[in-house]
This record gives sequence, structure tokens and C-alpha cells, in this order.
Amino acid sequence: MYVKMGLEPPLQNSQTLFVSSLLLFCCFHDASALFSSFMTDSSPKPILAYILSQPRSGSSVLSAMLDKRKGIVSPPESSFPQVLGAIEAKERADTRWLAALYLGATCTPTPLNLIEAQACMVGSDREILTSLGLAVAHKFGRDAEDVRAVVWKTPRTMNMQAGPISTDGKFIVLRRNPYNVFESQFRVGFGINNRRPFRFALFRESYEYAFARLPSERLLEVEYDSFPGVVTDIMQFLGLPDDGDWENQSGSAELAAASCDHMAEITQEFCNRDTEKRSNLKPEQVALLKRSLAQARWFRPFLGPIRNYFDRSSLTHMRFRANRALKNGKWESI
Repeated sequence: MYVKMGLEPPLQNSQTLFVSSLLLFCCFHDASALFSSFMTDSSPKPILAYILSQPRSGSSVLSAMLDKRKGIVSPPESSFPQVLGAIEAKERADTRWLAALYLGATCTPTPLNLIEAQACMVGSDREILTSLGLAVAHKFGRDAEDVRAVVWKTPRTMNMQAGPISTDGKFIVLRRNPYNVFESQFRVGFGINNRRPFRFALFRESYEYAFARLPSERLLEVEYDSFPGVVTDIMQFLGLPDDGDWENQSGSAELAAASCDHMAEITQEFCNRDTEKRSNLKPEQVALLKRSLAQARWFRPFLGPIRNYFDRSSLTHMRFRANRALKNGKWESI
């Protein structure tokens, strides 16, 4: 019947499965061959670094500033570096699941799809995180051989640092005036739970608890008020020369801004308006927050379980997102 109509007969289920599997294999093989070429023995290995901060402290701005500097690539915001050090061995051995976890743990759009991410899931945590960074650089038209540092922005899972610490990476801890961080909770939907001063103060101290556990010899602490000049200090901390900016400055920040309205500002020239923003707080809010910050400091040594609770909840949500991507057959970033 199909021949008479001039049509190709439909593939049987087994044929369809075979063809689909063959296409996926070819795509994975091509991506694997491409991305593995980034990590040749002769090429210098980029160093790894991690931007850590309480949310709404300016880590997106800092990541965007660093990503423009030649020699640095800052992948989309992700908790994947922490996830690698927290998952079970069975999960760790499944490269496809690792790729899905990367997509599930990445908070802003990534240029990598599942097949491209899976091609990077080979070797140690350091090798995987470096390969992902170089793959992102390649997608943005940057020469992987020019990349000297991969700087991950990872501000959400603070107490799961075994993975990043094991990579011998460096840590950049960013702080911002707590009154500004508190004020910003009223301008984003995800800040709704931290609009009560004492809860906000405890949440902030849980981050300080986690920061105190980082290796001091690999740690640089910076302030939001030192932007943009602090980029020079960070370059020196990373041991990188100042070679100016990338010729192609389109990167993760621009990709995020295209789909997230609240991220659009980070692609513009930096302007510190914190003094103006603090004036949005009412006097009674300032007084209550001041008292709450002082009281919460006494709880810092006991906030490990609270931080662990937040991190476990985040990890559960990342696994859910990863499973959803696989079940829906979603090969693009989520």
C-alpha cells in the first residue's frame, strides 16, 4: 500500500529503536570526541575556582565580570560541583545520569544539551568540571586553549563542599551589606521566606558557618562594595595575567538575561546603588534586623543541621529535575 502511494513504509518498533539508538550513539560519539580534545595531555590544565555567597549578594554580577576577562570562563550558575561530591557511587558511575544531574542542578540556562554534557562526564571531579567549563567556552565561540581558569558560581548548597575541596580549587567568598541583601528579598519571589528579620539572620549565619569550614589557604574574601576593581585582585589570586577581555563577550550572563528578566541588569555596566536601595527599608525594619543579626551570631556554631537540611532539600529537588528531564526525553538544557 505504501509503495503504491509513493511513501516509505513506517519503521517497525524495533527498527525505530535501532535508528534512534544509532543516532544518539553518533551524536554522543561526536560530542565525546570534540570535548575530550579539550583535555589533552599537552594542553595546560585550567585551574578551578568557586564563587560562594549568600543569595542576592552580587555573585551573578561578579561571575559576569570575570567571564568577560580573557582566560576565564564562568559557566551558568550550578550546584553540580557540590553534587558530584555528595552523590552515591552508583549515581557517579552512570554518565547519562550525571549529565541529567548537571542539567537539574544548573539554575540558569546552559548552552549544553544532555548529550554534550554526558560527553564531559569522564574522569575525576576536577576533570569533569574542567571539561564542562571548556565545553561551555566552546559553545560561546571561545578557544579552549586560551582558557586558564573555570570559575563556577555555586551559591546554593553551602555545606556540601567535599567535592569542590577535593578538586584543589580556589574559593572566592563574596559578601554584601546584610541590609541590602535583606532589602532585596522583597524584590524577588524566591525571597519570600527570608522577609522575616530573624529567619533571614539565621539563614545568613548558616552561610557563615559553611564559609568557616573552607580551606583558608585557598580562600579569598571580597566585598560587593569593591566592585569592579576587585576583579584585578581576583585575577592575581587565580595567578592569571591581565590580558584584557574576550573578543567575543557573549557568555553565560547574556544567555541567562535572555530568558530571566531579573538577570538583564547584570549584562549592563555596573552601578552600585546600594545606598539608595537601603533607604527602601523602614526604620522599624532596620532596627529589628540589627537586633536579629546580633542575636543570630550566637547560633552560628549550631547551624550545621539547618544548613544540611537546606542542602539535602536542594539535592532532592535536583534529582527530581534530573528524573523529569530523562522521563520527558528532554535533551536540551532545562
